[in-house]
Amino acid sequence: MRRHFTLVLVLFSMSLVAQNTIKRIISPDDFAMWKIIKGPKISDNGKVMAYELNPERGDGQLIVKYLDSKQEDTIPRGYSASFSPESDFIVFKIKQPFDSIRKAKIDNIGKDKMPKDSLGIFIFRNRKIIKYPNLESYSIPEENAGWVAFLSKSEKDSIKSPEGSDAQGNEKEGGEDQKNDQLVLFNVETCDTIHYLNVTDFYYSKKGKSIAFIRETGDSLKSTTVSVFETDSQKTTAFFRSNGYSKLITTDDTGQQFAFLFSEDTIKEKAFRLYHGTLKGGLYNQHVDETTPGIPIGWLPSEHHKLNFSEDGSHLFFCTALKPKPEPKDTLPDDEKVNVDIWSWRDQELQPRQKVNLDKEKKRSYLAVLHLQDNKFVQLGDPVVREVRTTMKGNGQYALGKDIMPYRKASSWTGENKADYYLVDVKSGIKRKMLEGIENAWISPEGSFIVWYDPVGRNYYSRSTDIESQAINELTKEIPVAFYNELNDMPANPRPYGIAGWAENDRFVYIYDRYDIWKIDLTGTRVPVNITRGFGRRNQLRLRYVKLDPKEEFINAEDPDLVSSFDERSKSSGFFSVDFKNYKEPKLLLVEDVRFGTPVKAKNEDKLIFTKESPSEFPNLWASNMKFDRPKKISDANPQQKDYNWVFTTLIKWTSFSGEPLEGILYMPEDFSPRRKYPMIVYYYERNSDQLFRHFIPSPSRSVINRTFYASNGYLVFVPDITYRTGYPGQSAYNAVMSGVSYLLDNFSFIDRNNIGLQGQSWGGYQTAWLVTQTDMFAAAMAGAPVSNMTSAYGGIRWGSGMSRMFQYEHTQSRIGGTLWEKPMQYIENSPLFYVPKIRTPLLIMHNDNDGAVPWYQGIELFVALRRLNKPAWMLSYNGEPHNLKAESWGNRIDLSVRMKGFFDYYLQGKPMPEWMRFGIPAKDKGKTLGY
Repeated sequence: MRRHFTLVLVLFSMSLVAQNTIKRIISPDDFAMWKIIKGPKISDNGKVMAYELNPERGDGQLIVKYLDSKQEDTIPRGYSASFSPESDFIVFKIKQPFDSIRKAKIDNIGKDKMPKDSLGIFIFRNRKIIKYPNLESYSIPEENAGWVAFLSKSEKDSIKSPEGSDAQGNEKEGGEDQKNDQLVLFNVETCDTIHYLNVTDFYYSKKGKSIAFIRETGDSLKSTTVSVFETDSQKTTAFFRSNGYSKLITTDDTGQQFAFLFSEDTIKEKAFRLYHGTLKGGLYNQHVDETTPGIPIGWLPSEHHKLNFSEDGSHLFFCTALKPKPEPKDTLPDDEKVNVDIWSWRDQELQPRQKVNLDKEKKRSYLAVLHLQDNKFVQLGDPVVREVRTTMKGNGQYALGKDIMPYRKASSWTGENKADYYLVDVKSGIKRKMLEGIENAWISPEGSFIVWYDPVGRNYYSRSTDIESQAINELTKEIPVAFYNELNDMPANPRPYGIAGWAENDRFVYIYDRYDIWKIDLTGTRVPVNITRGFGRRNQLRLRYVKLDPKEEFINAEDPDLVSSFDERSKSSGFFSVDFKNYKEPKLLLVEDVRFGTPVKAKNEDKLIFTKESPSEFPNLWASNMKFDRPKKISDANPQQKDYNWVFTTLIKWTSFSGEPLEGILYMPEDFSPRRKYPMIVYYYERNSDQLFRHFIPSPSRSVINRTFYASNGYLVFVPDITYRTGYPGQSAYNAVMSGVSYLLDNFSFIDRNNIGLQGQSWGGYQTAWLVTQTDMFAAAMAGAPVSNMTSAYGGIRWGSGMSRMFQYEHTQSRIGGTLWEKPMQYIENSPLFYVPKIRTPLLIMHNDNDGAVPWYQGIELFVALRRLNKPAWMLSYNGEPHNLKAESWGNRIDLSVRMKGFFDYYLQGKPMPEWMRFGIPAKDKGKTLGY
């Protein structure tokens, strides 16, 4: 009781402060101006950072901030920025003005004619911004960025090629104006440019030494030229010319080797050959085609997969596939064609799944490698082992192959992603089966071990890739903690917490349990070591390694490493320094009652940028050193927040009707007064209490209530955790939600018990529909995309993925734990449709007609039953919209926000009933009136 008394005192003191200031209430008209931060970057030298500051609707900005001063530059409509590796400039895209794009959409000019982005280059030494229109794409290297390369759409005769066309590769060939894409090379030092017309593809080598590109000219007879520009000498060499088509140009990291595909065919289904050359030696006579020794009969290099060199340049990886066959000429009118789907019980995948994967299967290709030193071709993948993952950035002797075919049919109802795993010898292509029927498997960075998790035994294992070794090593069996999800409440084996990383030379693997990090010998001989010394478990802190170098393959144990923390009790987060070598107790760096984002480190300096947020604090950017000494706030995205009635939260703890301790979040308006009575909306989806410090900006809904928006408008919002018992998902939701609401009503008098509503989407929508069949406590409820009839939903299709819905009920979220014929009564007992006569709560449903997750007819079944029984019900069905409204569907999102709030305002706040609720909107009036 002491905690309840303390909470009331806090609320009362806050209300005294709030009463001194009258603030604005958030309305849907305010949504558009609220800004979000996107794409934060920090320069390699740690002195400059950049981020996008975009309103939800309208023109954004690119902010360039100088961390050693208060100075910043604002670039209108800039986005997708990249710093140069030398930190001397930043390159970015510039969107066309929002109003211009909007007008183009209104004029319906077509996607191909929409206003194009521009390119911007901001050079720091002279603070000069240079812009180029009609951008297609741009590239800068990872090192030595003396040039910026970009492809743009040029109007005819608008670009003058530099003089000395032979040197620049701009031969005056017939039909030169047929292809108006141009490659522009911008010299950062001089600001001069070189232009190459009719460029279809280009590639900038990682070390910045060369830029390879393809030019294509001619009309009916195409001519292709493959050239390389050397950035130091500014020399351009044309290495290949022929009639035909080239594509997929690439280079090795040094820029000294290049490769591409070429076809002489003029038909759509082109047969490509692979060519390889060097700057010194030119194009080699040997190439890869269907006559190459070792290539499967009838196969060729595939145009549907990028070419890439290994890091050391000794291997060239590409994909092969069966030679494409020309499509037969269409000789029948539409009314004579057969258009039928044949579903066969022998199919490995259901027809809807096959359709979802149709384009991918048409482009299916298999990894191969060309060993460049001896010009040896080796096929690595094949129709059985279709996926192959190399090691050591392509330099490794072994790769890991994956075969899902034996388990593909069963995955339709198990939901499992099992596979057989093969060790693939990159030198010979020989495959050796290592594992059968495993869901999670990894190959160590140097390819010395394969590690996997067995969900049945609930342990990690390893096996050496040494052909002489057949031993399987048990890695975690003797460790007295769980390495799988301890909170799993689905009728399926729990998943592991995962791998943190690897030790150098493949000596050890670092594995997570719920709280800590373990260092485990891959041979299974040394005793496992708890790197974090049990500190996480003792303090209920989830400790997770922060990978600051995206290219890192091994965790550096020589220096202390950064680890993030999350406190399961208080929901606070922070960072610790952990010694991976000497196993000392983690050293606290920073912990606050906030939610931190993942830090981004400057490549060459110990400087970080990160976000921190709380319900009242937008996730602005902060900068600090690696010790988090005196972190400095960098951004202030939404200063107008101070003028609005905002939200604050408190963590609620109670015991469910089934005796289980539960947690939830209560959201309250900033101007809260304990003397008032507040309507409350209960929202839920599995467990949410870990989001205690998450910030929600005012935003139009895609499916659920916006917690900040509703609190600002005088509502309490309660978000309880829900845990489940297999076979009783509906009753489990009742036990959690109703016990939580009862706890609040028993302890806090400021809740208006006569004006409580429910809202949930998808799985939460199902729970809303089920709860109103079991209680009359709630004055109104909104169910988004609810399953109402588990017996019909069980056999349905998730059209977005093409998967059968069976697995969801048997093994995952719906938690029945058996088939419809094994547990028919539990399917019926957990289906709201069979209890519709008991519903007395007015219900608003949203179910969109292009829902790819929950079949649309589930909402229809519920609505027509309610309508027949003359119960107050409405259904919103947004045309062409998926499960949740698309992010870009601004009009529909605003509409849903207005209608959902109007519905709750009427039933929970006593405001007038909107016209659309009172009279509906007939089909003949659709689009003419909104009925607000």
